[in-house]
Amino acid sequence: MKTKKILLISDTHGFHENLKEVVRLEAPFDRVLHMGDTEGWDPIIEEIVGVPVEIVAGNCDWASALPSEMAITISGIHIFMTHGHEYYVTTGMDVLRDQAAACGCQIALFGHTHRPLVEQCGGVLIANPGSISRPRQPGYEPSYGVLSIDETGLYRIDIKFLKK
Repeated sequence: MKTKKILLISDTHGFHENLKEVVRLEAPFDRVLHMGDTEGWDPIIEEIVGVPVEIVAGNCDWASALPSEMAITISGIHIFMTHGHEYYVTTGMDVLRDQAAACGCQIALFGHTHRPLVEQCGGVLIANPGSISRPRQPGYEPSYGVLSIDETGLYRIDIKFLKK
């Protein structure tokens, strides 16, 4: 088994030029996890990335049939995905962490704030890839994440930035 490489993206809001650049820079990769706010562009995102995609609905995906959250397993690692607005992520990570732990997940992924974050929180690795199209952190650089899971089950999340 080779190391799995999973792209983490969020808050594309219908703008895909930066996503195309990330796909070019990071290929090859095995999968994409999108933490919401596609604004109905899910099929286009799937076409751009060309690998399996998991997407949850964000607060701007009003008419979407996407789930608001999901728990998935990749290479034995249990991952909780949500956009984050229903877990009060603007005020802290406790509610999100507790939900991920209740689902037996080692990783909790979210979006919504448009600010990248990776932190260990009570036994759960919590990460937000930021926004690839509308960043809000100081410097306003579009960001995304790369989740790597090696053949022994060790995993890490790196936040990367597109320099404009």
